[in-house]
Amino acid sequence: MLLILELFTALVALRLLYVEVVRSRFSNYATSIFLVCFVPLFCVYPVIARLVVGGAYSIVPGPDQVIDDPIVYLIYQLFCLGVLFSVFITRNLFKPAPLANWRQKYRLSDREKLMFLGVLALGVYLYIYSTGFSAAYLLTASRFEWFNNSNYSPVIYVISSYLLALSPVAFLMAMQNRGNWWVVVTIIVIMTFFGLLSKDRKWLIYIASASFAYIYIKNNFSISLRPRIVALGVAVAIVLAFWQVGRSVIFTYLITGSGDVVYNSQQMAINLLTRGDLPYYYNASITAIYMNINLDFTIPFGLVRRQLLFFLPASFSFGLKIEDISAIFSDAIGAGGSLRRGNMPPGLFGLFILSFGWIGGVVTCSLIPVALRAIDRVIQRNRGAISIVFAAHMLSSTLLLLRGDDSSATYFIVSSLIIFYAIRPAFLLGNRAAGSRV
Repeated sequence: MLLILELFTALVALRLLYVEVVRSRFSNYATSIFLVCFVPLFCVYPVIARLVVGGAYSIVPGPDQVIDDPIVYLIYQLFCLGVLFSVFITRNLFKPAPLANWRQKYRLSDREKLMFLGVLALGVYLYIYSTGFSAAYLLTASRFEWFNNSNYSPVIYVISSYLLALSPVAFLMAMQNRGNWWVVVTIIVIMTFFGLLSKDRKWLIYIASASFAYIYIKNNFSISLRPRIVALGVAVAIVLAFWQVGRSVIFTYLITGSGDVVYNSQQMAINLLTRGDLPYYYNASITAIYMNINLDFTIPFGLVRRQLLFFLPASFSFGLKIEDISAIFSDAIGAGGSLRRGNMPPGLFGLFILSFGWIGGVVTCSLIPVALRAIDRVIQRNRGAISIVFAAHMLSSTLLLLRGDDSSATYFIVSSLIIFYAIRPAFLLGNRAAGSRV
């Protein structure tokens, strides 16, 4: 019965994906990017998991355990169908034509180029400083090894994260003019260096996010699925899915020369297909639903409190704003120590069911496509800096939101917008003044 329902959901999802991506050619960029990520991770993968292992693995640390509660999977499918139905019924909302002078806003002055590069370079410097290690040591250190360093500064690390989150905006702006090739190359070098230091794939997600936005804007707000576009998408998906192999096996082998790289890579690749980063979105959501239904674990209105009070530190909110939902959830499942809290967020559906219960969660989660349609309108109508920031961050923020990291998904957009306004204050004077910059 569950398999039939999961197959039905997958087929409906694939049909909607076809309409938005192939027929409409990504004209609704935010909605299309969301579906490109949501459909395979949340609608198609459950069918594979059902056939291979019988369901979702619990992400609670300990022996591998497949969750076998049918009610949990039924509620999960209600979440999926609610989102898909909302995508369908909002299809004809917000269909504007692009403004005539939208290209003017993507021109960079020499000062702006240097400021973008300066912000990113400062972000890398502060990241190194926050770890308490040297750059040379970080190149050979394991991922998160610096969390245990007594000189680690979490405040400076957060600041560096916000600065580096500007990279999709900087990359998108620089790509608009061939004369900016040196800026593009410099951004890639800076972010690749950061990736080598951190062993994190966020740098690659940022560049991919900006690259797809560039293709969309270059083609007058559409993307046709030509072979090279499909190849780029597949390449990015493969690299992201198997980044753990390179990070944990290949990189270690190249640096230390130890380990059987072929055998270890094969074992990790197999593991990734059932318990790694790719199925994490599904496994985390199922685990969170199970904990809510069977263990009465809730974070009342946590999502609303985090988003509405984004500007206020939790410690100064008199209890109104909770700490990061990912950290609370990580504590609940016993994942990670005090320094790595928040490393295992609850997945998209987990955010909503823990905040609103399963009925309220299904309803509120179904509002996501409405917000996406509104963002589509902002991007296409080119509403100043915010349209650029939304387009540049859409892929990266979507992946963060689907994983259950609501704070990073939205806070990085806000921080990028603030820094962008600081670099180009003319945007604050209105579209005409901003559009006249060269």
